[in-house]
Amino acid sequence: MILTRTDIIRILKERPNAASVLAGQQMNKVLAVHIAGIGMKPYLELINSFENEDQARVRQKYAKSNKDVFERLGRPIDDVFTARGGSILMDLPKEQQRVMHEYMADVEWGYSLREWMANIALPYYKMDPMGLVMMEVGQNEAYPTYKCVADIYDYQLSGRKPEYVVFTTPIKNTYRVVDDANDRTVRWDGGDSIQFTEVFTNYWGYVPARVISDLLRTGEQVYCSPFDAVVELADQVLRDGSVKNVLKLKHGFPKWWQHQISCSDCKSTGLKEGKSCPSCKGTGKKLSYDVADVINVPIPKNGDPQIAPDVAGYIAPPIDGLDMLTAEIKLLEEEMVHTVWGTYDKENSKDTAFAWLLDAQPKIKRQNKFANWAEYLEQFILTAMCEFYYPSSFKGCSVNYGRCYIQETPEAAWEKYQDARKNGAPQTSLDELLREYYYTKYSHNSLELQKHIRLMKIEPFVHQTIQEAKLTAGGTVDYVAKLYFTEWLGTLGEGDPVFVDQQVLRSRLYTYAEQKYKAMPKPITV
Repeated sequence: MILTRTDIIRILKERPNAASVLAGQQMNKVLAVHIAGIGMKPYLELINSFENEDQARVRQKYAKSNKDVFERLGRPIDDVFTARGGSILMDLPKEQQRVMHEYMADVEWGYSLREWMANIALPYYKMDPMGLVMMEVGQNEAYPTYKCVADIYDYQLSGRKPEYVVFTTPIKNTYRVVDDANDRTVRWDGGDSIQFTEVFTNYWGYVPARVISDLLRTGEQVYCSPFDAVVELADQVLRDGSVKNVLKLKHGFPKWWQHQISCSDCKSTGLKEGKSCPSCKGTGKKLSYDVADVINVPIPKNGDPQIAPDVAGYIAPPIDGLDMLTAEIKLLEEEMVHTVWGTYDKENSKDTAFAWLLDAQPKIKRQNKFANWAEYLEQFILTAMCEFYYPSSFKGCSVNYGRCYIQETPEAAWEKYQDARKNGAPQTSLDELLREYYYTKYSHNSLELQKHIRLMKIEPFVHQTIQEAKLTAGGTVDYVAKLYFTEWLGTLGEGDPVFVDQQVLRSRLYTYAEQKYKAMPKPITV
């Protein structure tokens, strides 16, 4: 859509899509409270009939945000950006592809394109679903940016694609208007005229932006957060947590009590040198106590009650209320996890790989949805970058995320591999299953992971035991290389398995094996 001067004046006066923009801004405010802890105090309203305004202010002051809750809730999404597999294809000449990969390695804030998706786009997908991912141009470079819905005055959407966008600016009565042809700064004082202060050509010929979210809210013409369904549960967690904190501060401290002791300075008269005793303030009773103070209890006479040792002690407040709130908050968080991921977190993995897979399926399906979302936006960004740098030679691109999320435990992956070996699976399948085991076992140690992936390509008969290899190739150098493989590893430097060329390592192994083979006694033939 290309806006005329008359169109711009009408949009500024009428804001024809204000309902969608305002709905997006309201969602952003609520989600920012829970996910980032922004605007939390005013969000915690006075609980009518249960507290007064002073009590509400205290509860707001000591409330804890839900940032940690949503951090845990979103943790499985991290796997989407680290999953194995996937591809990025660009229909460009080879040299231009190389240059584009360099651009993709640093698109904004030092992030690669994939890192930008994980660290910029994803947080705002959760927190600002009606915001925009928008391409900008500066110093002959094109790069993606995030535009908050709070800075949008009006936009018209065709699906997730804006036909035009009007942004507010820090300058009073000044707006930025982007359409298919132009990027203009407009001065409007509320009347029937406008003044263009800056006019730039739109390089792309379309509004280079997309709404961040891909999730339409049921029954409404707005896009929502992937956490939209748990906002009400999060409200309860926030409220219950604020009540718990006040209860803990008010009643959580044990209170000391003891029988009153006479003031030793004034001998319980309340007077010292004719004036009110400064130690006891004229009460005749000791007001403060030291650990060395002794409470003298008289010997009881006939009929007197026996009070020792009940002359002092602590009053321990009941913790039933705290326990109840703690359990309730934990239950609410578990329900949030189940709502978003379709399964409950398990502290202990299932006994079998099949049982684990049944538990993991709902989470994997939801992770695939996040992967679909990320693929779409990343492909939009990459397409816009290629169109900017190589408009004449670029024919298209494709972005596919890997879907191997390494959900299972190393034990489950090893069980799958062993079962496949016993059942005679093909070599290629065994290679893949063994790689999966190493990826799960060393998912947080990239050097160990690389080491074992390389060594499995060097070790002869990697899927066979020593006895199985003997039956297959006994009496050959290959078998000897298998037999002494672990011993040979001990001769390598610490970094050799990772940094020495793979062919060089294989050559070293067989040199070592041949020496062992020559030294082995040969069978005597008769």
